Amino acid sequence: MENITWIYFQFRKAHDYPVFVRLKSNELNTKFTHLLNEMGFGQLNDKESKKVQLQRVHTRILTIQEASARLQIQINGSDLLDKYGPESLSLQMGVPVYTYRKVGVMGVPQNKTLWDLAINPEISHTDQMVGLRVILVRYLAQALAPQGVLCYWGTIKDDTVIAMKQAQSFGEAVIIDAQKKMIFTNGGEIRLGASLKLLRKDKEVGHPTTMSREDIISFLSVSTCLLSFNGISHSMKKVIYDLSSQVTGTYAVTENLLNL
Repeated sequence: MENITWIYFQFRKAHDYPVFVRLKSNELNTKFTHLLNEMGFGQLNDKESKKVQLQRVHTRILTIQEASARLQIQINGSDLLDKYGPESLSLQMGVPVYTYRKVGVMGVPQNKTLWDLAINPEISHTDQMVGLRVILVRYLAQALAPQGVLCYWGTIKDDTVIAMKQAQSFGEAVIIDAQKKMIFTNGGEIRLGASLKLLRKDKEVGHPTTMSREDIISFLSVSTCLLSFNGISHSMKKVIYDLSSQVTGTYAVTENLLNL
């Protein structure tokens, strides 16, 4: 019988989020390690791995493994589906299943600790690595939703959250935890102060325009990275309502206007 050694990674270990990824030691490669580190997952040593509390509220562990031949067929899908985009969410035997074509398929069992992600064993292309980053963001958004943590496509520049369309962000996301008063990005983390600046590059306009509080609530509610049949969680709704009074939102001015 094969003796499997699991390597665990914890999301933002210093902040004690009970959100983990694990891989078989023989399937771990430098590409995955680099990507996980970039997204804020820190590797645990053997002693730390044994202390992972499965019964802790909100604990989520995503097991990443190479897809079987059967799942590879599902992952690769039909090229006719390209017009609908690479992502899909379906119900299989009552369990939500998320698929990113040619990259991976992930089971998203609600209120369960253990999740599974089967990935294409031949993953190598840049767009596939971007797809894997997108999958991990979807995982984080779902795993952190019960705690009221918010997640949006984009980045941070000069203390301003720059919100983008997914394609613009190349899978980079901004994670906002109002309770811990922290904002996380691929570039690191910053403290969430008494106010928050939001610049929307996903919807550019012809001249500087400020968002109303209602606009901000609507955007924060419908534009999250959370992909779920149930919509955003109740705790997310409360955080969005409370946070909206602290947010100054503006639309980016398009650089493509014709000079008439």
